[in-house]
Amino acid sequence: MNSRLHESDFHSHPSAQHRLWFSLGVAILILFPSCAARDHAIAELEGNRIQGEKMAEVDRFRREQLIDPAVAVTTQTARVVPNEVPDILDLDSAIRIATLHSRSFQSQRESFFLSALSLGLTRRDFLRPVFKSTVSFSASDGSDQNYQDVTALSLGGSQMLFLGGTLSFDTNGSLLNSDDPLADSQTSNVSTSLSLTQPLLRGAGHDFAFETLNQAERNLLYRARDFELFRQEFVIQVTEKYFGLISQQKKLANTHENIEGQMFAWEQAKALFRLGRGNSLDVFRAEQALLEAQSSGLDAEQAFSLSIDRFKIDLGLPTNVEFVIQDDFPQVTPFQMELEGAVEAALHNRLDLRSTRDQLEDAERGLNIATNSLLPSLGLSLGYSAAADPKYRFSDLTIDDADDYSVGLVMEIPLDRQSQRNNFRSAEISLDQARRELDRQRDEVILEVRDSLRTLQQRKAQIELGLKKIQSVTFSVEKAEIDQLRGTGTNRDVVEATNSLTDAKNGQLDRIVAHEIQLLQLHKQLGLLFVNEDGLVAR
Repeated sequence: MNSRLHESDFHSHPSAQHRLWFSLGVAILILFPSCAARDHAIAELEGNRIQGEKMAEVDRFRREQLIDPAVAVTTQTARVVPNEVPDILDLDSAIRIATLHSRSFQSQRESFFLSALSLGLTRRDFLRPVFKSTVSFSASDGSDQNYQDVTALSLGGSQMLFLGGTLSFDTNGSLLNSDDPLADSQTSNVSTSLSLTQPLLRGAGHDFAFETLNQAERNLLYRARDFELFRQEFVIQVTEKYFGLISQQKKLANTHENIEGQMFAWEQAKALFRLGRGNSLDVFRAEQALLEAQSSGLDAEQAFSLSIDRFKIDLGLPTNVEFVIQDDFPQVTPFQMELEGAVEAALHNRLDLRSTRDQLEDAERGLNIATNSLLPSLGLSLGYSAAADPKYRFSDLTIDDADDYSVGLVMEIPLDRQSQRNNFRSAEISLDQARRELDRQRDEVILEVRDSLRTLQQRKAQIELGLKKIQSVTFSVEKAEIDQLRGTGTNRDVVEATNSLTDAKNGQLDRIVAHEIQLLQLHKQLGLLFVNEDGLVAR
């Protein structure tokens, strides 16, 4: 009896098929965990190997290429200090330098320039003919064919028409050389075609066809306004940082005066103690006040040096450049303005608000375009082509050997309009959002102007109070010193009064700077801050 299972027996026994598939499934289930474990191990080895390669590069650098600060020799080329940097830096010089060399300003200027280049390309596509041409040469040879080469030249172009149509033309010519004895040794061909396509319903008309160009023009106008607002804000930031440096410089001088005052108080306390008119506690207290003042002086010097270096980076200068900040602290600028006039000027002058109004017009045009897109597509096409019969030489070609004319009218049957309906609804929502955004921004402008005017009044009142406080604290210092000499006061009174005078002077500096920066901000909010080509505020 033959124990082998023939193919016919296999097909005639379904249970055998089931057993076979079951056995294969069991084998797969048994082998799958081992395959997964093997893949995991392979991936782990590969990942560790690649990771080790890169860590070896890091270790090699740290072992072989690190620089010891004690024996370091400068090998990098130092940045060139611009010629515009004076020895004594005033505000106008700082703004000019920042306008020329600041990284953020250059990035904004380059971004605006690239946007202008992009608009130039869009203008070319819509307003001028766009040409294209190619030239090619190909040669072929082989054991089963004769040698031949083909030189071809093509020239084409297109022009956008006023109503949205497109006029196109193409011209092609070729020269074939062949060693085939059954064909002409040289054959020339030339052909030309002219076509016109014009939408009649959807997309018909200048406004719809040239919307891309129109929006690109408006986008660049928005970009120009944004760049002007950036220039204004940039000037304010540089001015604020410069005034901050002057303020720190003044505070540093006040701190040195405080140190001198505490030194005098300490010497005075020691002298009174020797004369028997004071006690050791006064001496210790005066010494502690002196040490605290000296520590504050060191902190102020470090903070001022750090601020100077940061200001150099903000200006786009290398940190090794040296200059002195001009000691010309700003005076309080007199200012008076009525709220109603300020609000009216801001609502009319603000560039960002004008952009928001224009963007509302963009949304209205977008809705018109979306409405137009609901129309079916109906297009007219006209064509003309001419070709010459093949000749031996180009001079023998006659372009009108064969010419053809064509006219066509194609209309879309709008079976599926979901995309158009969605775009239409989206345009309606965008218009509503643009209206709300204009209302919101108008309210924000009014709020900014009202807040700035109130803040300026507050700063002015605080400056007047600060001046009175300085006068009062100065009198307190003088009285405390006299009382101490008379024996009716203590050294603590002198220390506290001296510290209070320093704090009052420093606080007044901050209030004056805040007033002047707020005044610049108000002019920006009113649309009345003008910055010239050098970046300076027109006064």
